Amino acid sequence: MLKRVLIAAIVAAMALSSAQAQPENAHMHGQKKMHIKKQRGMKQVFLIQRGLPHYSMILMKMWDDPKLALTPAQKAKLKEIRKNTMKEIRDIAPEVRQLRKKIITASKNGSKPQTLFADVDKLASLKARATKVHLKCIYETLEVLTPKQIAYIKNTMKHRRKKRSQK
Repeated sequence: MLKRVLIAAIVAAMALSSAQAQPENAHMHGQKKMHIKKQRGMKQVFLIQRGLPHYSMILMKMWDDPKLALTPAQKAKLKEIRKNTMKEIRDIAPEVRQLRKKIITASKNGSKPQTLFADVDKLASLKARATKVHLKCIYETLEVLTPKQIAYIKNTMKHRRKKRSQK
C-alpha cells in the first residue's frame, strides 16, 4: 500500500513539474522555430542565397566582444549601415514574397508559362536589387573594420561553422 502511494506521489510530482516546464520550453522552441523561419524568409529575398556573409547580423552577435574591440565611432557607422540596409531590404521583401507566392500559385493552378514571365522578370529584378544592397552592405562594413577585426570575424565564423558541422 505504501509503495503504491509513493509511486502515485512520484508520478504526480513528475506530471506537475512537466506541466510547469512545458509552456516555457514550448514558447522557447516556438521562438527558435520562428527565428529560423524568419531567417529563411529573409534569405529568399536575395538572388545569391548562400555564400555571401551577413556581416551586419554577425556583428550584432559579436558587438561587445572584447577581442573584436569595436570603437564607439565604428559602432555608430556600423549601426547606420545596418539601419540603411535593413530599411532597403524591408522595403523589397514584401513584394518579393508576394510575387513568389503569386507565381507559385498560378503555376500550380495550370497558368501558361508565358503569362508568368513578366512576374518572373520582376521577381528577378527585385532579388537582384536586394543582392546589390547586400553587396553594398558587405563593402561598407569591411571599410569600417580594421584588417585585424576582419580576420577575427572570419576566424570566429570559421570555427562556428566547423562546430556546427561536427554536431
